[in-house]
Amino acid sequence: MVTTQRTKEICQIIRLKSTQVFLVAGTCLVTVMVTLLCIGFMTRYEVENEVANVADVDYWKDKVATSQKIWYDKGIDELNEALRPTDSTYPRNVRIFVVQGIDGRDLAGLRFPNINTSRGNTNFIWDQFPHLARLQNSCSQQSPCEVARVSKAFWSGIPLDKVPESQEVCGWALNATQTSISILRQAQLAGLRTGFVTTQRITGFTGAALGNTHGNFECNERMPRSAIESGCQDIAHQLISGETGKSLNVLIGGGRQMLSSLVPNTKYDPVDELLCESNDGRNLLKDWRTQKLRESKVNPIIFDLIQRSDELDSLNASSFDYLLGVMANGDLSGNAKAPSLKLMVEKSLQVLNKYKQGYLLIVEQFIPSGVDKREQLQLLNDTLVNLHKDQETLTLVLMTNAIYPKASLDVSGETETISLLPEIFNEPESEIQKRMYQMPSESLLFAQGPKSPIFHGVRKETFLARAVSHVLSRSRTQT
Repeated sequence: MVTTQRTKEICQIIRLKSTQVFLVAGTCLVTVMVTLLCIGFMTRYEVENEVANVADVDYWKDKVATSQKIWYDKGIDELNEALRPTDSTYPRNVRIFVVQGIDGRDLAGLRFPNINTSRGNTNFIWDQFPHLARLQNSCSQQSPCEVARVSKAFWSGIPLDKVPESQEVCGWALNATQTSISILRQAQLAGLRTGFVTTQRITGFTGAALGNTHGNFECNERMPRSAIESGCQDIAHQLISGETGKSLNVLIGGGRQMLSSLVPNTKYDPVDELLCESNDGRNLLKDWRTQKLRESKVNPIIFDLIQRSDELDSLNASSFDYLLGVMANGDLSGNAKAPSLKLMVEKSLQVLNKYKQGYLLIVEQFIPSGVDKREQLQLLNDTLVNLHKDQETLTLVLMTNAIYPKASLDVSGETETISLLPEIFNEPESEIQKRMYQMPSESLLFAQGPKSPIFHGVRKETFLARAVSHVLSRSRTQT
């Protein structure tokens, strides 16, 4: 009897220990399985996304010299950037910076601040952008172009040969229902906030194309009587009264003498006699303010019109729905007290970011001949460096020389002309080389941010508008 009881106790102890063993073994097995699963998932992620670091970015380490290997190792960061997986998301915001007057040849030379190039070069911030495209130019000496048509093709995405030539009789254009619209208007129709900032006149060719205006006349002064009688309006009138212009949340640049017939002619901001001067008694600045006052009675909005740099600097721009800044009689380069590019961009972004609904900002920096181009590029570089970096913004920097052989009707500094080659053969070789250097070349487009990989290769000049239109159509707009 005692033996039987003892046997039962031993069996019970053994059973208890066996249960503990199984529990421990089971726990270890589950831990191993979870660990293996984690390793498997990490391996799959690294393979699918090509995750790279100094250890696993391969090159022929045993084939290069020791002194050479040092530089290969230092280049791993750059290679990592190239191997980084692309983002499948679309940007909420798009910023386009257009530099008129710089092409690839200029940019290559301007990276070297000293004559002695052995000291190394200075890279600009856009040199760090991961993607680059070249935009072909449809214009050449054999096929001259009108700048106004080029701008319309560029910003609407329509081939240059399909853009109608400028005509003095333009009443038909005002009544057309199937006229093309720029990417700026497309963004407005998609519910995004929009802005245009330029160091030129807001009535220049870029502003005219973005504002979907017709004709080449910036104000009434040079319009033929036949154009007026046929119902034409100058660009200034169309920009202020047209749907695109009225919907712009930000519009900053020069061109006061096109918008108003009575402008102050000061020593630091004189009237530019080479440009159009309105003489019909207009005051489109007052008209703009009246428009916004009328609109505010239906839908409460906050807006302001500014004309001085100190006004812009002290402005709490983040509280405004609309901002119009006319900072010079002509181009901003003619006003010694004009605001900096950096200030104009900062205030514009504050306005556009008010509702976090997404925006399209187009900034034009015009670099005329005779100025220090490297200094101008440094101003743009400082502006871009100062911008807030976020994961929801596509930033594009376009370098183009903006010189086309064929002058348009309203001749200004932007419509410089160069003769056809047969007409210059009798000139000295230096003059021929100078004229050849002024020939249009392909534009460079630097891209950074969501969907920047689509900007690569050699593309037609209409590619930019089409690509941005695609991006905006899929933009993560929040209402």
